[in-house]
Amino acid sequence: MIEGKAAETKKKKKTNPFEFIQQVRNEASKVTWTSRNETMVSTIMVLIMVVIMAVFFFLVDQGLRFGVCNLLPIECVSLDN
Repeated sequence: MIEGKAAETKKKKKTNPFEFIQQVRNEASKVTWTSRNETMVSTIMVLIMVVIMAVFFFLVDQGLRFGVCNLLPIECVSLDN
């Protein structure tokens, strides 16, 4: 049996729908949105990073493929058949 505060069941205060909607509107008014310019700059930065990482992983993959194909006695089949 669990003892202490963990065993206590907390009773939630029920609010009527009008109070709930009012609380939601109050909280929503506190939200700050980024400007269009900030969103565009962030989007461009993400796209640039995606391209950089794609090139990086392509080069690493090709380097590993070259190393494995030249070090191990296996035939590396190209996809350009």
